Parts: sequence; C-alpha cells; structure tokens
Amino acid sequence: EEELERTGLAEAFAALQYDDDPAVTMNENKQKGTNAFLDGKRNQANNIQYFRDAVNHYYEAIAWANKIEPLESKQDGNNNNKEEDKEPQFQTFTEQELDEIKSTLYSNAALCHLQLKNWGHVREDSQKAVNFNKDNVKAWYRLAKAHQMLQQWEEAGSAIESGLNCEGEGHNKDLLKLQSSLHDKIRKARLARQKRERLRAERVSHVKQVWKHCTAAGIKLGRVALVASVSDDDEDDHDSAEARESRWHHHFPHTGLLPIQSSSSSSSSTWSWPCLFLYPSHSQSDFIKHFGEEEMLAMRMAEMFPEIETGQETAMPWDYNNEFQCSQLAVYFEVNCPGEMKTTKKTSLVHPDSVERLLDQAATMRFYESSRALKGDEGPEMANLAKAVERKRLHKQRKAWKKKHGSLWALPDPCPVVRVHPAMTLNDILTDPRMVVANFVVTLVVIPEQHPAHAEYLKEHDCVGILQPSEQPAK
Repeated sequence: EEELERTGLAEAFAALQYDDDPAVTMNENKQKGTNAFLDGKRNQANNIQYFRDAVNHYYEAIAWANKIEPLESKQDGNNNNKEEDKEPQFQTFTEQELDEIKSTLYSNAALCHLQLKNWGHVREDSQKAVNFNKDNVKAWYRLAKAHQMLQQWEEAGSAIESGLNCEGEGHNKDLLKLQSSLHDKIRKARLARQKRERLRAERVSHVKQVWKHCTAAGIKLGRVALVASVSDDDEDDHDSAEARESRWHHHFPHTGLLPIQSSSSSSSSTWSWPCLFLYPSHSQSDFIKHFGEEEMLAMRMAEMFPEIETGQETAMPWDYNNEFQCSQLAVYFEVNCPGEMKTTKKTSLVHPDSVERLLDQAATMRFYESSRALKGDEGPEMANLAKAVERKRLHKQRKAWKKKHGSLWALPDPCPVVRVHPAMTLNDILTDPRMVVANFVVTLVVIPEQHPAHAEYLKEHDCVGILQPSEQPAK
C-alpha cells in the first residue's frame, strides 16, 4: 500500500475499481443470492450447495454496499466538486436507505444459514441486520430462532419482545407462536439470572467487608494461580492441560468460603475463618469451616486431638502410633511471601506457583469472582472468559520469571515457617506480619514432635521464629 501511494498508482487502481456503479453490482449479487436460495428451496434433495452459494452472493452484495458513499457524505465535501463533475453519475442512496439495504442483505444471509442450521452464523448475521435497522422484524425472528436453538433462552425472549415492539408487528403470528412455546424457559432463565445477580451482589458486599476488616486489623491476603496452563496445548507442560487442571483443583478457595462476621452478645462482633490443617507426616488434612479469631489454638487442638489414656487409641484410623495428641504436636504456618514481611508493596518477582499478595480491594474482588466463575457459578461463557484472563496472567508471570531466572525449573527456596505456641489465638496468627492468608483460607501445618517427618520438614523449611505470648511484667 505504501508503494502504491508513493508511485501514485493507488488512485489509478481505485479508479479502475469503480468504473461500474457499485449499486448495480450490489443488486446483481443480491439477485444471484435470491435465485440460488429459491433453487435450493425447489431442489430439496440437493440443496446445501445452493444455500451456500446464496450466502456467498449476499456477502458479496454487502461488500459492494459498503463501497457506496451515502448522499450525506457527498454533500459534506466541498473540495471535490470538480472531481464529481468528471465522474459518471452513480445511483445515490441516503445513509438510512443504505442501512436498510444492508439490514436486508444480512437478514437474507441469516435465512440461508438457518436452512443450513448454522445457528451461530444465523445469530451473528441477524444481529448485524437489526443493528442496521431496528424495525426489521424478520431479522428479529431469525435472531430469536438462533438463540432458541443455541439454548440462550433469555436472549431469545429479548429478541422476540424487540420484534413485537416494531411498528405494526404487535400481533406477528410467528413471533407470538415462538414466544408462547418458549415462555417457561425464558421465565426460568430470567429468574436464574436475577438469582445470579443477587448472589453476585451479596458476594461483592461480603468481600468488601472482609477487605475492610483485614485492612483495619492488619491481616494480609494472598492468592495463587487459578489455572495450571496458559493454553490447551501448553508447551511448558509434559501432561495435557486438562490433566494438570484436574490436579490443581485445590487452588480454588475451598467451596468458595469467605471469613464471616457473627454478632455476639456484646457490642462488638467476631470473625471466623475457614481453616485447613495439613498433616504432611501422614499425607492427611482436616478442613474447619469456622475457626473464630478469638479462639485459642490449644482449645481447638484439644477438641480435635484429645489426650488418651494408656491402652486407648486416637480417633484417626490413619494414626497407627497414636501420635496425634495435642501435647505431642508442633504447629507451624508458612511464610508465603518472605520478601514482603516488612512492607506492603511488592518487592520481588513471584514464581507462578507461589503466593502473590493481594494489595487492594479491586484485586481481591477480581480474584474471588474469577474463582467463582471458574467453578461455574456464572455459566460456561463467563467460565471461559475467566479462564482466558487467568491464563493471560499466568503467561505474564511465567514470561517474567523466565526472563530473570532462565527457566520455570529455577524454583524459589521453600517457604520459611513460623512455629505457633498453642496459647495463641487465631487473631494472633492472622495479625502476625509474616502471615499471608492465601485464598481466604488459614493454613496450618501440624506434625507430631517425635515423628521423623518433623525433622525432615524443618530441614526443608527454615524456621524463622516462634509466635508465642509475650511475657507479662511481674506485679
């Protein structure tokens, strides 16, 4: 194109291209499309190719219609009078007339696609038709029919109502018949949407409350990647993306639970958090739905792992040596963001498999809503959109890590850990500056003191401190 403009040949080619009136070529292709469609209707045994030809002719007519300059545009130009006098007199159209022609052509193309049962193309062309002319009732009907076949009931209802609102079409038999047959499905779809919107509004309000509480209390939140691959055929993965995704399901906030606020008898209110207890020595875990912030760890441990008398056994069938007694257990939490213990700002690059700080309410909201969308709460379309957004984010993280470290296999050191004294409350753990709560779930590691796995765990994870009650001065 630049070469043509430089040599001056662009105008010459343009002149050759418009020797004939575009309106004439447009009408010729429109008539060819109509003839091909009628031939397809007459020849029921072998009509597919006729309908395909008709679609191509209508698309070519649309292309020529786009080359026609509206009368309003010609009247606005004041510097081209001489050129216009030299040009042959082409058929002129107002902008409204051109829009009506394009609407008809797209509607006809949609009709051909309808005969071929290409419902996605029927929807697209019908939508373009009504965009050019809101009163094209045939296009509204075909759009509603496409949404029906694609099981998009609410969109079908909206298209039917728009068609019936066209002037003089309030009693259109085809639209009324379609509306009657889809009435129940449309109503259920709208009720389901209203329910989703209500639940989304409740989630938004809940996340805002959680963020406000965490900000006031000094609690840090974090997140992990919600997807395991950047594409369906991820070159960085040895396994298929689907297999990796199925193994990464635990990266979602567990069942979508958030910390909840409960009113107490006093004027103040308390918060409780979902809590995950990990037992690496036995490859087991427990999930606590509500762990109160004011609850002492020792009380919960005594309830879960009570002391036993001689000759008795613990309740866990996998605890063969009866080691899970509260007095024999060590509790740790991992320092997920060791580079950010002393600041609220992002100070280092985060490995794609590591925990990343959530620094503001908007990021927290996006993370939680993405996790719910990937769970299917908002339907398949939103799930695919959320997957695309999360894959893009993961791709950026991987690219940045590779640029600095050369490979994803250059893993960061294992997270350091902090040992927790049983007398500490959950609030003491949450407000510790080294604690970052990933996925809104408090995660604690519990290991029997004398188990060999305890020494192995501390060999892998550096213990950087002990969280214990401060000594009270003697009175």
